[in-house]
Amino acid sequence: MAPMLGHRLDDRKVVARRQASDLASHYALASEIPLPAGVDLKDFFVAPLDILPFRRAGQRRFQLLELNGTGIGGLTNMPVDLVEEILDTIGEIGNACKGPAPLVVVASSGREAMGDRKPSHLLHEKLLFVDRIARALEERLGDVEILALDSLVANGGWRGPSRPTVLLGYTRELVSHTHVICGMPRLFGRSVAGIVNDRFLFNLTAAYGALDIDSFLPANRCYESGADKATAYRHVNSFAARNTFDEVGAEIHFDVCKDAESLIETVRARLGHGEQIVIKPSGTGHGDGIEFFFGGEDEEVIRERLGRSLAVVHERYGQGAGFPYAATEYLDAEVIRTPGHALKGCKFELRIVVYRRGSMLRAVPSIAKVAPEVWDAHNPTRGSLINNISASVRGEKTGGADHLLPLCLPETLSILDLDEDILTKLCRWGTGYVAHVLWETRRQSSTAGL
Repeated sequence: MAPMLGHRLDDRKVVARRQASDLASHYALASEIPLPAGVDLKDFFVAPLDILPFRRAGQRRFQLLELNGTGIGGLTNMPVDLVEEILDTIGEIGNACKGPAPLVVVASSGREAMGDRKPSHLLHEKLLFVDRIARALEERLGDVEILALDSLVANGGWRGPSRPTVLLGYTRELVSHTHVICGMPRLFGRSVAGIVNDRFLFNLTAAYGALDIDSFLPANRCYESGADKATAYRHVNSFAARNTFDEVGAEIHFDVCKDAESLIETVRARLGHGEQIVIKPSGTGHGDGIEFFFGGEDEEVIRERLGRSLAVVHERYGQGAGFPYAATEYLDAEVIRTPGHALKGCKFELRIVVYRRGSMLRAVPSIAKVAPEVWDAHNPTRGSLINNISASVRGEKTGGADHLLPLCLPETLSILDLDEDILTKLCRWGTGYVAHVLWETRRQSSTAGL
């Protein structure tokens, strides 16, 4: 498929084949809980949680980094039977979008830089989404058209009568070609019945104002939490009273900064209190725009790094991304300590995929994302701090599989000094947390089912 798409794709079969399906099923069933009352099936489909393991006072702790959402990259890291379960749920979008000729837009990350025409290395995963949604539309309505945004733009818009359609495009380009009228997204004048990508939904809101999320299907309904770290952190803190897993129960201390001057003042004040700080933009991916402050930076350095962050976000994401920024405490992530391992000394984080199966939420550990450079506290480099696979492979010298470890594998647990009990608790925390987010973002009046 890679030659047809014009660029090298990131093949994750080597990772998926190492995952133990029976262990994945164990985690899924052990973490299973029902959707909260008042939450519809169509409100949630899938969200991969990124969780940071770190040490505090010698004790291992965990903290949520991101909620993410239906823009999930790395679906094919998981066992095939689990991928099928998630795709079955994604296919329900085709039944949930009403009307005789609904338009469903599936957005992908990639092409963030202007003029970059290379497709995402994981675009084939979005084609799986497109295929499953299109199949459901065709079964229900007897017809479907699959279209790329590139073709729509080249044609200058829609041609002929409207048909049920699934359209695939890149988030930045979709934002620039979409208009929001009375809260309803329209693409080249045509109403959009469903959008599949939390970050695209968030960036539309930031660029054009509030969306009327009862007039179309946003997948997921909790998309703001999936794209804005500060919103996800608020839900972590409000979930604390219901959380029973102490190792991930600490409150996240963060500030929300809506402009450059407040961000500079916040960083300066927290550094003045002896803290180490990370700033994170909203509506971005791949670690873009994240900056670290370890103490001792003067205002000139702070302004230079913020300027660098803003420039990267503007170049790669355009409208709707950047502010508000979240300023959070820097946590010293765990490193791989196994003697002789190729990734020894590198920091890592864990990805736990929460998805809906029928009316139940399930969670399965997917991968450990490993930084491409060895951590040196005396010389902290960006490559040793960002555990992001897309960022790691931008130079195209390595593939994504070189920077990750399959979590449904006992050997990996030994390498990371983890065990099945800890991962089971993290999965249970994940479904509980997502249920809490859905409860807090539910509509005031709800009807069950699709």
